[in-house]
Amino acid sequence: MPARFAATEHAFEKGVDSITPAAAIKLIDDWEVSLKDADIPGAKGIVRDLEALKKALHADQPDGEKIKTLVGKLAEETTKIADHATPATKDKVAGLGKTLASVK
Repeated sequence: MPARFAATEHAFEKGVDSITPAAAIKLIDDWEVSLKDADIPGAKGIVRDLEALKKALHADQPDGEKIKTLVGKLAEETTKIADHATPATKDKVAGLGKTLASVK
């Protein structure tokens, strides 16, 4: 999981506008793999919303408002799930939620 945190943090450090749909989909795929078997309350909802975000990014004409809404929902869900993460990843998950919430 640490590699996924690093890749996601690095992408957001460059700025959300610099993340191509293909790069975003790669990050989403990595997170889906990480979360699909997670036995943490809220993980399944995050996976469903990641899938919805991936579909929105695949659209011929991506809907910016829909994407923004999905990222906002993921921010809330990620922040909530942080309390259930392992001690080693709790702060990283909370930080990711905060980063997602800052997307405008």
